This record gives sequence, C-alpha cells and structure tokens, in this order.
Amino acid sequence: MLGYLASPLALLFLIYIVSRGALLDFAIIGGLLSVVAENGLISLTDFAFLRMELHLQDLLVTTEIGPQEYILGLVLSNLVFSLPGIILYVFLSIFEGILNVISLAEILGISLILLISTSGLGFLIASYLPHVRYSWGIASILPVLFVTIPPLFYPYSILKGWEVYVLSLIPTTSAAILAQGAAGLGEEDLLFLIPLFLETIIFYFLSVKKSRWTQL
Repeated sequence: MLGYLASPLALLFLIYIVSRGALLDFAIIGGLLSVVAENGLISLTDFAFLRMELHLQDLLVTTEIGPQEYILGLVLSNLVFSLPGIILYVFLSIFEGILNVISLAEILGISLILLISTSGLGFLIASYLPHVRYSWGIASILPVLFVTIPPLFYPYSILKGWEVYVLSLIPTTSAAILAQGAAGLGEEDLLFLIPLFLETIIFYFLSVKKSRWTQL
C-alpha cells in the first residue's frame, strides 16, 4: 500500500510546492485516479507470476472457471487492494471541499471503469510475456504513459484540441477529463464517456478472448 501511494503523494506534494497550492485540487483528483490506474497496470506482474511461477491458470483450465471469471476476480482483488488509497484521497477531497456526494459518486464510478480497463490491459499483456522478469520493466513504463503524461495532475484545458484527442486514446485521459468536470475543475464534457467506455470494452474483450489462457 505504501509502495503504490508513494508516487501520487510525491506528485501531490511537488505540485503543491511548485504551484503554491493553485493546482492542489487537480493533484488530489488525479491522485485518486492514478491509484486505481497504477494498480490495474502494475498488477500485470502478479498476473505473470500466477501464470508462470505458480501455474494457477493451468489448474483453473481443468475446472469450469474461464478467463472471464478469472479476470473479474483479479479486478475485484485490485479494487480491494486500492481501497486504502481511494479512502485516503476521498478524505483529502472532502477535507479540501472539492467533492460533494454527487460528484464523489461520479468519480468513484469513473474510477471503477478505469480499474476494469487497466486491469484488462494488464492481464492481456501478462498473458503473452515469455518470462516474469519482463513484467517488471513493462510495469514501470506503463504508469508513465498512463498516469504522468495524460492530464491527471494538471488541467486538461491547457492542452490543444488535437492533443486532447490524441491522448484520449489512453483511458486515463478521458477519465481525468470527466473527473475534473465532475469536481467543478473544468468544463464537464460527457462526450468523453464514449472513448472511456469503448476502450474499457475493447481491453476487457481482448483480455477475455485474445489472452493466453493456458500455459504454452
């Protein structure tokens, strides 16, 4: 828990110092999203370890359990693992007066969708890795692409139009835009629900249909 909280809390502190508190609200909302996104992506190391070292999937293929049930179980475990971080950022957002009951419910719903999307992508990647050691390098790169570059910790309004559309290919971008709108930190553009849902469906479908379910 301390490990996955270190990065967003460090960014929150850095943003608070550099912006003199002006971007603190964005850092808190971005931190909440980054907790679930990073846990979904970094969990690919767990997926790879369970597949190649513990051979858990080899045991499951002999039962009625399929990849869909297995992936949903992994998503649930990621949700439980993310709860301490989610609770911390929810407390910070309430303490700072950023969220009310409605906006909190919206952002938690967005976070759940984001967790399904990133967990599905993590499982898909892990199913094709030839060795566990490759998962460590990939797990350190993906959070940079999905958390640091998209507008999680800064207002998306500073991006140009084409930059927003390009970055919306990453689910964390759409989630950040929707979350900032729900929190009143920017214009609420519900059109970004479309790419977020589409990417979540695509990643989840690929993880169920195209992942290597058996150990080859």
